[in-house]
Amino acid sequence: MDNVENIQKLIGREVISLETANELGRVADLLVDTLAGQLAGFSVRRPDNTIALASLLDVHGIGPDAVVVENDQSLVLVDASPLNALPRAKDDLIGVKVMSDRGHHIGSISNVFLCVEKQPTFIYEVRSSFVDALLGRASYFAASLGCALSEDGASLVVTAGQEQMHDRLEDAAERVLGPFPLAEHTASVRVEVRTHAE
Repeated sequence: MDNVENIQKLIGREVISLETANELGRVADLLVDTLAGQLAGFSVRRPDNTIALASLLDVHGIGPDAVVVENDQSLVLVDASPLNALPRAKDDLIGVKVMSDRGHHIGSISNVFLCVEKQPTFIYEVRSSFVDALLGRASYFAASLGCALSEDGASLVVTAGQEQMHDRLEDAAERVLGPFPLAEHTASVRVEVRTHAE
């Protein structure tokens, strides 16, 4: 599962300009399109400690050591960016109450993961109680199942049935990304050619 990362690993990662190779800052948080369940951009803490936003459209690549944006102008001041209205994964979504569209309380978002392949997509980890946290029990589902986030950001309604909830992150990631390639097995096939004597 090399293409699924806990957002905590992304936060603090360097942000570098492809055009100038300048270090522009470090990832402070991830901006979430809650209805599509996709990454919309990054909140970046610049060297002068101000926060700027970078749209996913300006992101050239998300690597294990850095996020590469097209150029120095890819970072826009928070107040000047339309992305400012979007929730931040760490600051705004952790702790949000999750309800199904059938009116069942599912739990609260306890962690967020990013599938960094093709169109970066989120997976939410939800726990229904403190006991679940102690026992390590959680449910995982694609963030794209979200259909409404309350105005105050305190609750999220999802269209998830039991078949879309997973007990393991790997299963949720497979649902989002498709099956993972299995390690290649060298299978021996015995071919026997027979001839019929006349």
